Amino acid sequence: MPTITFEFHGQLLRLAGVSELGLPFTGAGTLADVLERLAVERPELAGALARCACAIGDRLVLRKETLHGGERIALLPPVAGG
Repeated sequence: MPTITFEFHGQLLRLAGVSELGLPFTGAGTLADVLERLAVERPELAGALARCACAIGDRLVLRKETLHGGERIALLPPVAGG
């Protein structure tokens, strides 16, 4: 069964306690669908997931993007600067 691998960065890395996590992918769906499932399975991440950017490779992706399994998705929390 294919998986979707999430890479955690910044605040999400601290909340997750791991640098990456794979979830089984059961069929075509959107990034939003998979993030919702991740939030259910790891509720400590739910609030931060709503505000993060998502990238596959060097490309930022929208939550309406269709996934097919096998993707590595980097989850990038907002960064404040000054």
